[in-house]
Amino acid sequence: MNQVTEGHSIRRYDGELRELHYKVLEMGTLVLTQVKEAVRSLRTADVSVAAKVIEGDDRVDDLEVEADTEVVTLFARRCPKGSDLRLVMALSKAITDLERVGDEAVKIASCVERLYADPDEYPSEASRNQVLLLADLVVRRFESALRIVDSWEAEEAQQFIASQHEVSERFHQTLGDLMDNGGSDAGGANRAVNLVLVLKALERVACHAENLAEYVIYQAMGLVLRHHAV
Repeated sequence: MNQVTEGHSIRRYDGELRELHYKVLEMGTLVLTQVKEAVRSLRTADVSVAAKVIEGDDRVDDLEVEADTEVVTLFARRCPKGSDLRLVMALSKAITDLERVGDEAVKIASCVERLYADPDEYPSEASRNQVLLLADLVVRRFESALRIVDSWEAEEAQQFIASQHEVSERFHQTLGDLMDNGGSDAGGANRAVNLVLVLKALERVACHAENLAEYVIYQAMGLVLRHHAV
């Protein structure tokens, strides 16, 4: 049993908190798959995979509604206080971030559809691989953030936030390379724009992953880290 949700005299209350935690993890697993599939569609130039990512966003939205409903029910039924209140608030905020990660996956998939709509407009392998380097880093970090939310390890969350600069450095390096190699023809410019949009979506996914780690620190220590360095 998770220690974070254990110890109430009303055992059903523990179960309701765990159920909400599981729902958030289920949502996190789904959006992680969405991001991975969107990246795979870019790596393989498979627009059918991109289309499935876009279609799958409805399930992400459904899970958001289900999870939000559980949050409201918990507030109405249990009036959580202290660490329980922080737990519910942390999970509620995580739900919002995860829904937005799903949106970013859709944005990546939409860019892939535009990039591979015309064989004459395909991006160069070099440019695509530059973006994929950031994509692989972001996917690994998002996986780590979900593990931290699963375990509620505040120390790991602090270490995670402290290493966020890796994403920023990779993002700016890749952005500069793409702008330098965007090409002078209209097609080259259009390709560069779509690849930059993919980069921005990946950067936002990384920011949402950082937010998840901040919520773990808030739950465990009561510290609000927004706008502050660790």
